[in-house]
Amino acid sequence: MQRSKQLEFFNMSNDETREESEAESPPSITPQKKEGAKKPSPKKKSSGKKIEAPPEVKPKEKAAKSPKKKGKATAPFYWTFPKNSLEDALLVARAIEDKHAGNPMRAADLAKAVGYNLPSDWRYLDLLKSANQYGLVSGTGQHATVSLTEIGQDVVAPSSPQQRQQALLKAFRNVDEFRRVEDFYNGKKIPEDEFFENTLVREFSIPRERIKPFINVFTSNLRFLNLFNPRRSEQVEPTSVTYPPTTPQPSDTESNAESTRVREFLDTCFMMMPFGTWFDKYYKEIFAPAIKDAGFEPIRGDEIFTTGTVVEQIWEQVQKSTVLLADLSDRNANVYYELGLAHAASKPVVLTASKIEDVPFDLRHLRVIVYDVREPEWSVMLRKSVTEYLKNAKADPARSIPQPFRNSTQLLGKQPLTP
Repeated sequence: MQRSKQLEFFNMSNDETREESEAESPPSITPQKKEGAKKPSPKKKSSGKKIEAPPEVKPKEKAAKSPKKKGKATAPFYWTFPKNSLEDALLVARAIEDKHAGNPMRAADLAKAVGYNLPSDWRYLDLLKSANQYGLVSGTGQHATVSLTEIGQDVVAPSSPQQRQQALLKAFRNVDEFRRVEDFYNGKKIPEDEFFENTLVREFSIPRERIKPFINVFTSNLRFLNLFNPRRSEQVEPTSVTYPPTTPQPSDTESNAESTRVREFLDTCFMMMPFGTWFDKYYKEIFAPAIKDAGFEPIRGDEIFTTGTVVEQIWEQVQKSTVLLADLSDRNANVYYELGLAHAASKPVVLTASKIEDVPFDLRHLRVIVYDVREPEWSVMLRKSVTEYLKNAKADPARSIPQPFRNSTQLLGKQPLTP
């Protein structure tokens, strides 16, 4: 009996489990599908590992190489010496003095004053940085406020020629590389290019790829400084390290010929000539050096950094100049007009021309230098003649002024007209 009861109970429990399994059969199908879907999943995971593996390796290789490339690229762009000569860097200091009365200027305004449209122009930024390296100004970059330093003030507005000489020498020695090279040679002649280059690399660690720019700027500065040396000989070796003395020597003050070689800041010579092509080359290589040899500061129309119209700027410079130089070649109308302003201001003017026909007939009795570019050594002879004529014009200005305007000079006691 008990066994039959147990069998009945077992059969009942089996029936219940069957009913429950039948009731749960729809959900049981989904697990079967899920199990069937899970079967390919290991393949997807394994294939996923194969695809993801290469990208993980490649970024690591790029990340390892990128620092090396950056390190190599940044090293060569640091310059420890000026890219521009001292004479060129003075344009920045002079612009501040002439344009803004020596007061600090914004870099954007200063860029226009020295002839650049944008303060971001790399040529202007290099020029501004060079002026900073020479110690002429403080403040660099296109957003800076640029001010004259004490050295810069002594150069552009000195109280005496000696003060300007000393300031120029300080500016040159403000560049550590230039000062060390000067001390190394100690006034001796610099050797030939190959030996000089090797010395710069070994003794002063100048990079080989920057040797040429260094030599160009260094030798240009030597020639520029020698022009201020009152004791220099007539022919100065361009590669010799000679500098002006800090104090004037007695022999210099006794000799008028020697003292005339000292360039006075206020004794400017305004150059009137056409612009462009060969005339710019003539001005840079012949006329400007000849003016400096005569003891004057050369200035041309495109170097004037003052406010006002062109005529006002020319008129102001004509009145400020002690002596003027006019090249009448090619019969340029602007040069003729400026020459008329100079005569109206009773200023002595030395005339040059490539042929006598370019000189107006009424002016041919004045100081006229006629040069012919076809002659051998014509540039040397022209430079020498210009220097001599300018000195004579300063000593005897009446001979370089037409007669009607000469009388007005005598009435004024040979004083220049004021604005």
